[in-house]
Amino acid sequence: MSPTNQTPKTQPPLLHLDPISEYRAWQALQIYFTVLLNRQLHRRFQLEQKAMQDLPVSRRFRPVILLEPVPTLTKPPTTITRKTLHSLQAKVHLLRARVEKGKELASEIERRMHNTSIAFPTHFCHTCVVDGQSGGVEVLLTKCGHRVCRTCLGFGTDGEGVYECSICFRPAQLIVRGRERAPVGVGVGVSGRGVVTSRL
Repeated sequence: MSPTNQTPKTQPPLLHLDPISEYRAWQALQIYFTVLLNRQLHRRFQLEQKAMQDLPVSRRFRPVILLEPVPTLTKPPTTITRKTLHSLQAKVHLLRARVEKGKELASEIERRMHNTSIAFPTHFCHTCVVDGQSGGVEVLLTKCGHRVCRTCLGFGTDGEGVYECSICFRPAQLIVRGRERAPVGVGVGVSGRGVVTSRL
């Protein structure tokens, strides 16, 4: 039989859910990605602890990890509008993006830990991956536990001087030697939940 005489394969019909079932499905995804995100946070915490175990005590950081609260299945609202579903979908997409970024970040830390020429495997910008020691640029610590160089800090700051973390996608404050401060010429916004790090 020639290809022109073949009957085209029909695609299976898409599954259409009623609003309540769709709402519950997105709720389940929100729980799933929150659990994955917490695993990524815990993994990065362990990697940073392992990377610092050979450093003098005075050079170590003491991370205090605050995991994301895991939501629970709740009773759907009486009236489920498209706006309600879109809001829930946006939360799920954001959580998924944070999980993917968390994977990349942990993989980069592991790669740098295996490179013996890098003295401080965790001291790099989490956005552009420039090294804080040899890159010739200052790398700052955010209150949500991520690191950002001065260059990325400038690109991530809006017109009102608020910096949005490229990993958490939330406004973030900066911490230097255990104290919150804004870099020169840059304002900061209200910090979200995250990993607060301070000197021992």
